[in-house]
Amino acid sequence: MVMPHVCGEEISSLSTESKPISIIDQTAAYLDQKLGVELVELRVERLIIGVFFTGIKLSNGCAGVAYTPPELIDRASQHILKERMTEFAGLPVSAILQHQITSPFSEIIRLATLNALSLLLFDQYETQSQAGLADFATLYTRRKVCLVGAIIPLLKQLKQYQPQTVAIIDKKEATQQEAKAGWGTFYQPDELPRQLASCDTAIFTGAAVANGSIEELLALTPPEAAIAIVGPSAGFIPDALFERGVAVVGTSVVTAADTALRILAEGGGGYHLFGKCMDKLNLINRARLAQLGLTL
Repeated sequence: MVMPHVCGEEISSLSTESKPISIIDQTAAYLDQKLGVELVELRVERLIIGVFFTGIKLSNGCAGVAYTPPELIDRASQHILKERMTEFAGLPVSAILQHQITSPFSEIIRLATLNALSLLLFDQYETQSQAGLADFATLYTRRKVCLVGAIIPLLKQLKQYQPQTVAIIDKKEATQQEAKAGWGTFYQPDELPRQLASCDTAIFTGAAVANGSIEELLALTPPEAAIAIVGPSAGFIPDALFERGVAVVGTSVVTAADTALRILAEGGGGYHLFGKCMDKLNLINRARLAQLGLTL
């Protein structure tokens, strides 16, 4: 394992003056730079647009998944019969990275593809396997924690770390009911800016990457706060996230591509993938943690 390299100089060459480059676009550019000729020959072997997650398998056997936002499914259902569709089997992976596809799900397909390609590069970063984000007590003890998206396993363990407060922003009523076994206070989405502004630790789910809200959330978070992102959708190389101050990415990687795609095709979600075809992987931004005076 090696320390993540610093990409501060590279980001300026990938940005435009008129509009900052997005995390996804920047990651796609970094993958293109890092993989080079290795990327040229890669093709799509199989694609599944699942009810909960989208999954893709590449011709090199690597696979990636990403959360399928329900609002995207709703929008797609209104237009899917009106648009020409891309046939993905055999398609060059580079076409996905370069936006050369037509699909209501193009951005989620692209995110899943980034996650699949990133499997080739994780040995270049400092990682920890098998540990979940709930194992990092330093992020919670005596700190004001704000969770955007109720992560149920984490909520059930937070109390043992004695955080000062736990604010939870999640609009789904079903999630609120399930999370009552945990510890914290629910707030409505309109409270998001105020709760983030006063937090010591901000935790975002990978769904924020999938639904395009991650840049806004990062902008609302105080510069002195520790930021963690958790979930399979954030399973891409962390350069762009680390450059924006993220300290830890608690993600997971697909270890059995065919099994993962079968589960997604049969209506399964993240909980069904763990323990069967996905392993946890934490990506550590040690420089940012040191800057914050935190150790893991």
